[in-house]
Amino acid sequence: MLVLLFDNISFLKFAMLVIERIAKYPLRAWAVVTLLAVAAALLAGSSYRARMEQGRLELLNIDVQRDAIAAMSLTLDSNLMGAISLLGLIEPDIKKESTGPIPANQPNISALLENVGRAQHIQGLFVVGRDGFVKSSWDDSGKPSTGIDVRFRPYYKEAMAGRNNIYAAISLARGDHALYFAAPVYAGMARRGDPVGVVVARTDMEKLERLLARSGQAAILLSPQGVVFASSRREWRGMLAGEVTPARVAEIRAVRQFGKLFDEKAPRTLPLGLVPGMVQGEGRHYAVASAVVDWNDPSGSWKLVVLEDLGQSVPVGTGVPAASMAAAVVVLLGAAGMRAVRSQAAQQRAHLELERVAQEQALRAERKMQLAQVALQMQQAPDRHARLTAFLDQCHQLFGAMQGSIYAADADGLALAASYASSVPPERLALGEGLLGQCALERKARIVDAGGANAAWSIRSGLGSAAPGALLLAPVQLSGRLLGAVELALPQMPEAAAHEQFLAALDLLAINMTE
Repeated sequence: MLVLLFDNISFLKFAMLVIERIAKYPLRAWAVVTLLAVAAALLAGSSYRARMEQGRLELLNIDVQRDAIAAMSLTLDSNLMGAISLLGLIEPDIKKESTGPIPANQPNISALLENVGRAQHIQGLFVVGRDGFVKSSWDDSGKPSTGIDVRFRPYYKEAMAGRNNIYAAISLARGDHALYFAAPVYAGMARRGDPVGVVVARTDMEKLERLLARSGQAAILLSPQGVVFASSRREWRGMLAGEVTPARVAEIRAVRQFGKLFDEKAPRTLPLGLVPGMVQGEGRHYAVASAVVDWNDPSGSWKLVVLEDLGQSVPVGTGVPAASMAAAVVVLLGAAGMRAVRSQAAQQRAHLELERVAQEQALRAERKMQLAQVALQMQQAPDRHARLTAFLDQCHQLFGAMQGSIYAADADGLALAASYASSVPPERLALGEGLLGQCALERKARIVDAGGANAAWSIRSGLGSAAPGALLLAPVQLSGRLLGAVELALPQMPEAAAHEQFLAALDLLAINMTE
């Protein structure tokens, strides 16, 4: 409890000191308030902007998930994939061509492929046999793919494993970006057993590119290897997300998925990271969101990445209202605090002034009591010499005088009237003789620094003697008439209050010297 009490007292003292400092230096206090207001404005503005940016990122995540579903509906879950899956399941001619040694491009098969291809608005449609060679094909360019070996193509391998899949690649022959839709051909009318062939459709990227462009944001279709296969920013196509290393370049070249794009040169690095969240790039601040597009690619999942330029959706001035409000609140609180501090400081000053007045009144009362005690002691003395001796005794008690002498003025100068603890004071002094004679002549009280060993006085006791610290010298006057002079030897210089009390006591001495 005592420790807690002391802690509270210390805190109160510290608080009072702070209040005094603030009241004494208001400009400094306002400077601190201004700095706090600026800091609060920056914090509130940046926090508000960060919340807005986080909100934009959350919306962007919703949008990219929706776009990923749309991308799947255009590819793996599309009508085209359903059509070629149905061909591989129910068309007997396609089953025969996939398994039997019949001539390629039979009229009925070619017509079927052309009808489906034109109905689906695709570039080409072909049947791959169990041996991995294209048996029959239709192409809108008039250049069929019959006889081409596609055994190395991942879309063929995945379809022969019984999985519908989408394969995005750059054509080695045509050099354009294309999507390959592949579905297995089964020997029976059910999806049982090992596939006997593959139906493959090739389309351009027009629908996916429209999907990437529709949001108005920077959108990227990213391959499992990190290559930007398609983008609403055409200058980003063919770039590589992340660090370009020899190992990554070798892997990209090995899959032969990107045609001849990287045969002679390594891909350039994308100028910004694609880690979901907030990224910096090209001198802009982006929100990045991504969603998986699972096309059953053996290299891994593709990603749809959308980037929003936050400098456009959340401009720099977005946080200004919040910053202004925070600064205004701090300034208002500071102003209220300053008023409270000034009021508290005024109360404290008033309290201190009251304490000072009370102390002065108490001191004056004490002085009056002391003077009354001096007057009483002198009045009770039987004769003049006793009264003067009583005065010197009271000076010893009040001011610490170790020695003292009182001289009475007569026609020949000053005559010793009484002394206290003095060894052999001079019996007579002429006016102007010594310090006391000069004081009587000039009729001016003086305080003299005794100067230690250079003093004429010597304070003696049974144990030895010592030089006084100061001498009090004063003329005794009444109604302008010189009655005498007083000299006191003190151990140290007196305080102003003690000297003032000594001068007041001289009036009592003057009255008693006339009686």
